[in-house]
Formats: sequence, C-alpha cells, structure tokens
Amino acid sequence: MEARPTKRWAAAGSRTGWLLVFVATLLFQLPFFDLWLSIMDEGHMLQFADMRLRGGEFYRDATFYPLPGAFHFLSQIFEIFGASILVSRWLVATEFAVFVVLVFFLMGKVMPPAWALLGVGGMWLYRIWCFPHWQIYSYSSTSLLVLLACVTALVVYFERRDRRVLMFSGLLFGLGVLCKQDYGAAALVAVVLSLVVYVATQPSDSRPSFVSVLGTFFLPAMAVGAITGLYYWRVGVLGDLLQFTVFNHFVGMSAYDYSEFPDLFPLFGRDVALRTTLALSEFLPGIVLTADWPTVRAHFLFTETALYDFLIKLFFFGPQLFLAGAGWRLWSLRERIYLPQASPERIAYWVQLIFLMLGTAFVLLAWLNRPQDYVHLAILYWPLIVLAICLAHGFLAGRRKRLVWATAIALLPTLILVAYSGRLVMNLREIHSVEVPGRRAGIWVKPGEAAMLDSVLEYVRNHTDSHDRLATLPYLPVVNFLSARQGPHRSAYIIWPFPEIPDRDQVVVDAMEATGTDLVIYNFTQFFSFDPVWEHAPVLFAYLVENFEIDRIFSHDLWGYKPAALRRRSPEEQRPGRSVMPSEVAGLSLRIDEVSGPSRAVPPEARGAYLRTMLWPFRPVVALRPSAGDRSSVLALPLSVPPEGGRLLSAVAVHPQRWFSLPASWSEFQLSLRTPDGSETLFERRLDPSHRVEDRGWFEIDADLGAWAGQDVTLEFSSHAENSSGEAILFGGWAEPRLVAPNFQAEEPAGPG
Repeated sequence: MEARPTKRWAAAGSRTGWLLVFVATLLFQLPFFDLWLSIMDEGHMLQFADMRLRGGEFYRDATFYPLPGAFHFLSQIFEIFGASILVSRWLVATEFAVFVVLVFFLMGKVMPPAWALLGVGGMWLYRIWCFPHWQIYSYSSTSLLVLLACVTALVVYFERRDRRVLMFSGLLFGLGVLCKQDYGAAALVAVVLSLVVYVATQPSDSRPSFVSVLGTFFLPAMAVGAITGLYYWRVGVLGDLLQFTVFNHFVGMSAYDYSEFPDLFPLFGRDVALRTTLALSEFLPGIVLTADWPTVRAHFLFTETALYDFLIKLFFFGPQLFLAGAGWRLWSLRERIYLPQASPERIAYWVQLIFLMLGTAFVLLAWLNRPQDYVHLAILYWPLIVLAICLAHGFLAGRRKRLVWATAIALLPTLILVAYSGRLVMNLREIHSVEVPGRRAGIWVKPGEAAMLDSVLEYVRNHTDSHDRLATLPYLPVVNFLSARQGPHRSAYIIWPFPEIPDRDQVVVDAMEATGTDLVIYNFTQFFSFDPVWEHAPVLFAYLVENFEIDRIFSHDLWGYKPAALRRRSPEEQRPGRSVMPSEVAGLSLRIDEVSGPSRAVPPEARGAYLRTMLWPFRPVVALRPSAGDRSSVLALPLSVPPEGGRLLSAVAVHPQRWFSLPASWSEFQLSLRTPDGSETLFERRLDPSHRVEDRGWFEIDADLGAWAGQDVTLEFSSHAENSSGEAILFGGWAEPRLVAPNFQAEEPAGPG
C-alpha cells in the first residue's frame, strides 16, 4: 500500500513553513545571485524596461519576440527601486524564492514536510543547473513563476470548488501568457486537460457544466488579452505586436536553422558530433561551460570515456521514458480521483497528475519548438523533478526496506551531484571577482570583463552626449543600458539572423543617418549558432564598412568579449587616392612559394579557396589564405608607379572570427616590391591574436614608393601560417591597397586597445 496523506501533512503548507522556505531560498542564492553578466539576453530586458520607464513604447521603440508582460513588470520595479542590474537580480532571486515556496506548498499536499523539503533541495539544484535562467531576470522564468501560481490556484480550486479561486487561476494564466506565449500554450494544454478530467470525474449529481468551468477560467485570461490588445491598439502598434510575437516566430522557425536534438545513436559510445565547438556551446550545461570548462575538457572522463555523450543524450531523451512510466503509474492509481472532494488522497493525486500534464506539455513544446539546446530545455524540466520526488515518496514511504535500499543506491550519486554543484558555485564566485563600475550595475564579473566594460563606458561618455544615439551592433544592449543611451532604431538593438521587419537593414541604415549616429560599439563576440552578420545583414554590414572605421578595440581577455568602437568617416577619408587592385582578381598571378622547392601556380579550380575580395570589419579586403610549413601564399600585383612617385597604403589583420581558435596559429604577412634588379621588403608583421590581445585589429602599411617613381614594378603580398589551423581565408586579410600622393599624411590610427 502507498502511504496516504493526512491532514497533519498539510502543516507543511503553514505560513511559518512557507516563510522559512522563502528565506532559506533567498539565503541560498546570496553567494552567487549577483555574479556573471549576459550581454544580450539580460541586456535587452534591462534596456527595454528602462526605455519604457523613459517614455518609450514596446514594439514601437524596441522590437522583441515575447509578449511584453515581464518587460512591463521590470519597468515598474525600476520605477520604484531605480534602474540597475542589481535591482533586476534581487527581483529574479525573489521570484525564485516564491517559485520554490509554491513547489513546497504543492508537495506538502502529497507528502510530509521532510519529503517536501527534498523538493526544495531539488529546486535549488535545478536553479544551479538551468543557468543562466533564474540567474538573470528573464521573461522565461517570470512566465514560469506566474504559470506555476496559476496551477497552484487550480489545485486549490479542485480542493475547495471555489469559483473565485478558479477565476484567479485564469487571471494568472493570462498574465503568464502575457510574459511568454509559447510557455502559455504548453500550460494551456495541461490546464484544459486538467479541467476536462476534473469535470468528468465529479459525481453526476453535483457535476458542474464544462462550459461554465471553462468560461470561469478563461474569461479573466481573455480580459488580460483584451486589455493588452486595446492598449497597444490605442498607441498604434497592435499590428506590430501581433507581427513580432506571433507571425515572426513561425517565420523564424521555418527560415533559420536553429539547433535541434542530437542524434540518439551512438547511445553508449563517443559521439564526434557532440564534441564540436558549436555542439558544446549548445548541449553542454551553461554552468559547466562558464565555471568549470577548463577542468572538464581535460578530465579523462570527458577525453577518454563516453560518459559526457551518454549523459547529454539521457538529458534530451530520458524525460520521454520517465513521463511514460509516470503516466502508467498514475493510471494504475486513477481510482483516487473519484474520492470525496476534500480527501487528502484525492488532492495528492491531483497534484501529481497536474505535474505530469505540465511536464508532458513542456517536453512536447521542446520537441515542437526550437532552438532545442540545453539552455532552452533545462528551464522546462522542473515539473519532472517534482514529479519524480512525488512518485519516489509513493513507492518508498512506509516501506523501510525499500527506503534503505533506495537510499543506499542514490546516496553516492546524490552526494557527487551536490558536491559538484557546490564546486560550480564556488568557481563561479571565484572567477567573477570584480564589480562592474557604475551605479546602473552592482554585479560582479571577471576582471577582464569589468575592465572591458569600464573602457567601453568611458569611451561612450567621452564621445557622446546623453541625448546622442548609440548603436550597439549586432547585439550589445547592456552597453546601451549601462550608458543610458538609446539606439538609433527599434530593430538596431539586436540584428537577428532573419529580419523582423521588411528591409530591416536599410531601415536601420536610414535611422542611423537620420539620427546622426556617429558612434557604433560593435561586438565581435557572437553566438556560434548564428551565421555571420555579413551573411544575414549584408546591406547593414556594407554600410558600416563604407562609413565607419575601427577606432579602438576593447579586448582585455584572450577568451573574453571583444567589442570595438567604430567612428564615422567619409568614404573619401577612409579610402584616399586610388585603388591599385583590379576589380577582378582572377587574372592576377597567384602562387605557392616553397623554401625547399620551386614555386607553383595555384590552379584555377583552387583559386577561390586561396583568394577572395571581401568586406571585413570594417574595410574592403583582399583575403589571401596563408600556407603553412615551409610554404607561403603569394599574390603578385603589377603596378606602374607614377613619375612623381607615391605612397602605398594598406593594412593587415586576422579576421575577428579567428581571434581565438583551437589549435591556435599565427599569421605572417610580408609585402615586397620586385623589379628586374631584385626584391625589397616594404612591410612584414606576424599576428598571433589567439595569444596576444595587442595583435587584434588592423595594422597599417604606409610604404613610400618614391625610389621607384616612373617604373613598372610588381607588388607581392605574401601570407604564411604557423600550422594547418591557420590555412584559412580568414587568417590572411590585406586591406584594399591604394596609391596616394607622395605628400599624403595618413591619420595616426588610434590603436587596437
């Protein structure tokens, strides 16, 4: 027989118990709630809420894809307590504490307090392992809190049959949808099924009308939607709200290749597909990548075994098996749902059934929705943790022998999990040891990140006024927030892989021109899962190349963020004189020189892999793929030097996408001038940006050709790499070479740092 709830167990839901759980959960978060920084997800929540506080309007002045409930709530909190990252962190810590109290309350209807406290511990571990959710203020976590409150009210309604409670549950449901529509859709499935089962299992003589029950629940929810729609209709952006939050979501799903579930097989072997840089960023827990990746990647369990591969696949595919087993177990106990209205056993069954439905709906959402990566799934798995403890209690409570065996089996894995989770938290605290400067911050980050932010914010203050527009592209909205600067256009805060409005690139360009946006903070650190900006926003990128140049690069950590300041320069200022590179480079001589052998021409079918004209950040480039070993790639360019002579201007760089790569490789550049009398080196430079932050940026070439005035010469551009890792087109960038007058004075570059 399964242990049965008693009225005494309901004491777990006493106000004192709730308060203790709330306080304990807050205290649990204090050592790490104010650590780390999310430059985009957290940044755009902060910036948009602050924009609303300053008189802006969602969807008119900022575009985003969720419904606006969580943004409005944060804006109201900012109005009361002031706008800062720390205020938002206190808010999310408080939200999580309320979340855990609700879980504790519901579990108290299934089991005694000691068992319910296991649920609290499970939620604490969940808080760590679903990082960065619940670490930063998010519409996802806020929506889950409100939807859990909706479910809690629904359980109380099933217990008391008070229609006012059902109406309150419906109101909470509407607010939960207002925070995140896809979570609301999943919760809708669970709630409707629960209401159907509830009505169907009531005694026939007192069974309420299904229509009346649904109406009582949905009318308040519909009122939330109607009030929201009326408000945005009044301010003239209802169509935009629907476009961004409904239609664009499906367009993005069909137009962009978001991450998907990994392949199930090989199930017990090492899976190479899970060990690429992209796969690790998508499937490895974020807390491990942030707090312990150097140790993990060198550990023999990762390098020599398939444990990582199996655990990842268990994470993605195990919930389906668990839910099937839980469903079978609850089906076998279905007679409990017919017990009297206030029976503790009936309410305990209802709690487990709702968690089963909610967990199933969330897993179904994960299968139908994308991206399907660790971060987006981990936040949805909390009902499974609660359901697992509920089922364990039913199977073990009152059965001493079973309990002893289960404890013996689970004790060591549990201790390892708890100990390693503690290690992750301690590492997180040790790594993030410097406070971000400024009254709008209040959190702690890595020393290099703090130095980077301090430098960026100082640069913004020195080069803009408070009313100036600041573009942070393709996404760095946390700088907008910390500097209290608005962007030039509603779509300029995040340049998504697919445009959310027609002609998005050109609209942003026009807005930058109209608002006189002369400063851009460009973030070279971009998501591995997004294709490069120049591919999904070519018009905007070309505009930046044509009108801006890098003034400073804020790179303080080899593996950290690497934004740059772009200042506006006219095309004439950026590209003086005339280009000496033909528009079509296919006819130029391209060869591979070998130290120990003769030179050989690159065959026509391979030229595209070695030589391209491209737009790089932020110059037109002749990209020459380096060759490694004792070989160099050489491009020969004939040039007639004017009788009066001249100066040759160019620059060399490694593309920011390759500023850190494994295995690392340096690139060596050499510019020579060849005549019938021999060859002379005009410039040479080795760049090793994976090991030297000072090698990140453009390095100017200004060669005086006066000694060859009136002669026909050949310029030879040579690129050489340390090893095969550097044999890629992005390792050899030569800025478009240009010829200027002999007395031309090039402006001194600001330098990379």
